[in-house]
Amino acid sequence: MAILLTGGTGKTSLHLAALLQQANIPFLLTSRRGPSASSLPTVKFDWNDETTWTNAFSHRFPRSEKITAIYLLSGELAEPAPLLNKFIDLAHSEYGVKRFVLCSGSTAEMGGPYHGKIWQKLYEEKLEYCVLRPSWFMGQGHFETIKYKNTIFSACADGKIPFASAEDIARVAFHTLTDATPHNRSYRILGPELLTYDQIAEKLSIHLSKKITHVKLSPEERIQGFKDVGLPPHMSSFLTNLEIMAAEGKEAWDGNDVQLVTGRKPMSFDAFVQKNKQVWE
Repeated sequence: MAILLTGGTGKTSLHLAALLQQANIPFLLTSRRGPSASSLPTVKFDWNDETTWTNAFSHRFPRSEKITAIYLLSGELAEPAPLLNKFIDLAHSEYGVKRFVLCSGSTAEMGGPYHGKIWQKLYEEKLEYCVLRPSWFMGQGHFETIKYKNTIFSACADGKIPFASAEDIARVAFHTLTDATPHNRSYRILGPELLTYDQIAEKLSIHLSKKITHVKLSPEERIQGFKDVGLPPHMSSFLTNLEIMAAEGKEAWDGNDVQLVTGRKPMSFDAFVQKNKQVWE
């Protein structure tokens, strides 16, 4: 058994790599920058450059292990399904990979837009699979504005969100990639409480001993803000639309999938801040 982790420099992949390392399970990260991107085993891989896709399968693992499962992250692709589905075909038919775990989002639906066609392929072709549907990451996209401006900017208004930690996502991914029996279903990965960004700001103010403010932006202001920090237009609109959905109450999920899979309750936002205070200081 060996595990391929696409999106190798992302938060969940790095947490997942640590879990695999602890379990003594061989793994390989991918990055557009190649081996220089990490001190961990890493190969050059770019979704937009199909000539790099086979690099992972020529990697020499200890004990001549072969890649048996792949963690799929699509990054900033505007239309991920055509490329990821083509890669799944390559990995399965040419290299015998049996299991695929797709990290999507809480609103993903089989057959729907963005990742939905990937989920549909995994299901209809009867591959071993799992689709992870995490809610928003704790601290996602706000570290710098909190650290340098004491401010959270969003178009979420008073929408409630069950913020999830990257560690919990990685723990669920670990089980779905390595358990002997395939899960063959989806899991919503949620934090233990529904919080507005006003409440997040209050909690941060207490833990960081400084006043943190949530500034409520219009959708147009939010899109422009994303563009101002260098995000491409399609990602600026995509992320803003997620915030609008949260403002409309469409992210207020509840459930216990994290505990169901891992046997442990998900991390609270207070515990997350205490563990990561240094990133804001």
